[in-house]
Amino acid sequence: LEKAQEYHIDVKWKHFSPITPPGSSYEYRRVVMNLDWHNPKEFIFQLAHEISHVIHGDKGDIYYYHACFTGRESVEYKANLGAVKLLVPYYCQHRNRENINAYEFETLFNVPTYLNDVVIKELRNYF
Repeated sequence: LEKAQEYHIDVKWKHFSPITPPGSSYEYRRVVMNLDWHNPKEFIFQLAHEISHVIHGDKGDIYYYHACFTGRESVEYKANLGAVKLLVPYYCQHRNRENINAYEFETLFNVPTYLNDVVIKELRNYF
């Protein structure tokens, strides 16, 4: 949420169906999160992902949750990469380098496993 404030992004938490994914709008600099999402463990990564859409200026209202995330050129893959980059400093700030663990990071933030190489790279780059 600090990053959202830093980038002047308004975050709204609303009640929707448990299968309604979050979304974002670059035009309105807003992220809408679903308080009733069926897997609350995904909240932090989802929030970072949606903030990343706005930071990177993804045009149009974004509602691609079920789109293909793995294509490295896709808007969703890039938002996932941006989410990892936003979360790495938060994860690392109170840890010594020897206590950094990619598996722990991925579990803590519910990061999709196909981003393992990205997580390892970004954790290494942090130090």
